[in-house]
Amino acid sequence: MHLEWILLTILVFLVVSKLISVLGQEPKGEKIRFVSNKTGDVLEMTLISEKKASQPEKKNQGDFNEEDFLIGAKMAFNAVVDAFAQGQEDTLKTLLSPRVYDKFIAAIEERKLKEQKMEFSLISFVSCKILTRSDEKNPKTVTVDFVTEQTNALCDKTGAVIEGDSIFIGKVHDVWTFQKENKSKNSWVVSATKSEALNA
Repeated sequence: MHLEWILLTILVFLVVSKLISVLGQEPKGEKIRFVSNKTGDVLEMTLISEKKASQPEKKNQGDFNEEDFLIGAKMAFNAVVDAFAQGQEDTLKTLLSPRVYDKFIAAIEERKLKEQKMEFSLISFVSCKILTRSDEKNPKTVTVDFVTEQTNALCDKTGAVIEGDSIFIGKVHDVWTFQKENKSKNSWVVSATKSEALNA
């Protein structure tokens, strides 16, 4: 059992480290601190993009890689919606801007008061693409369009479904904006979200 916890901690660390590295890349590498929700351990390491380490430096390319960013955006999407469903406030705080975080926490608190539980499962990404991107403004912003297949259900304290469906797989369209201060070494955070269900 002790070995299982060690392996779980390593797995969580690697996933979140990859998420932070691809969303918040720095040319020289960056130091990441992550507090595991499972164990409370503080994990720290310096990340350097493998792609940049293995390839010669090219001029005027900047530090933004669209393919890598979309990989990180998908991981961020899954992490945020899963943390929201489970009420994991610490995880949300690392991935959301203060304004968006407050809205998510308000919804979580409302569920708690009503003794409701949210069941969520991300089945697949149908599409994921960048709509707009600004490197010149401060903060930098990237708006991403997601279409996903997922199950969603809101249950009462007895487990009975009062909204949604825990079995039906529906398509959901989301538009999220990620932002980062131009001179900040911190990772990108979600600064705006918009969601709507799509007809099958």
